[in-house]
Amino acid sequence: MRRITVLMVIGVAAVLCAGGAVTAPRALAQGRLPITIGYQEKPDWLLFVARDLKLFEKAGLAPTFVKFVAGPPMIAAMQNGSIDLASVGSEAFVIGLSQGVDWVIIGINPEGAYSQGLVARRDSNIKTPADLVGKRVGLLKETTAQFGLMMILRQHGIHPNQLTLLDMSPEEQLIALQNRKIDAVMAWEPWIQRMIHEAGARIVTTEGNVGVYTNVDGYSVRRQWLREHRETALRFLRALLMANDVVQKDPGIAVRLWARELGIKEAWAEAIYDDVPPPLIREWTNPRYNYSLVKDSPLHRRLGFLATFLFDEKLISQPVDVSDVMDASVIAEVLKTRKSGP
Repeated sequence: MRRITVLMVIGVAAVLCAGGAVTAPRALAQGRLPITIGYQEKPDWLLFVARDLKLFEKAGLAPTFVKFVAGPPMIAAMQNGSIDLASVGSEAFVIGLSQGVDWVIIGINPEGAYSQGLVARRDSNIKTPADLVGKRVGLLKETTAQFGLMMILRQHGIHPNQLTLLDMSPEEQLIALQNRKIDAVMAWEPWIQRMIHEAGARIVTTEGNVGVYTNVDGYSVRRQWLREHRETALRFLRALLMANDVVQKDPGIAVRLWARELGIKEAWAEAIYDDVPPPLIREWTNPRYNYSLVKDSPLHRRLGFLATFLFDEKLISQPVDVSDVMDASVIAEVLKTRKSGP
């Protein structure tokens, strides 16, 4: 991507972290609806723009933001009702279903086939996935990274027992690479950029390179919550649409805000934006779109493959029915209202 000239954004709000925001009485008095949003450090461009430019408030919400390191902790947060909406990875979403979380996906972010992949130390002699045999590889289990790595191994005829798999958080993976305790990791952005620049690592392959398109985060809500708070969900997606309009005019705003959020260089964020641009939110109702929310879309079928894989690998204890876990009606209503509006 050509170097982006980033315009100064006036009035950008301070970052709201876990426990750092409350629903103000004034906001409620103004008719804003409360919502607690769970998010991760992934390139969730539209959410961060909507948050920092106060677009959720403009859409009529009084948001609270809770930061998570990965998807699995969001399952418990959903179960106990401490968050209303989670930007959660597809594997954690299916695992949550197996544990009794009755949630549904109302939006997609990010379309991450090229934001997750195999990263190795430059001196590890790992040039292709076939070189993983006998190596020590870090990954965070019960995340989409685990599914991605298993698919890569399967494509190359490698059994997981032929390498040593170590369950590690992204922070632990980075340190282990720096200290030469492991040879490679299955990671996602922005950790891939951190490993390249801070641990001298290189990308071996990404999921997109090998045709694995399951790494997505779904904006997920409990089904009962959606029935009782549909207007809140509509306003959430309206804010994302406003953020999309902002980013389409100036992608540099998203790059700058996310780089600041993560404390990384803007050049790193730009590289990630190249590979993982914002989702095509207006295509979520198009059944032929790879990440459509419509039943029997490519994404819907891939969720079925993922659910079967998790059961076969004994990562979930019972089969999961994914026939009705995506709801395209919310974004369809938002888009219809927008088209008919001024």
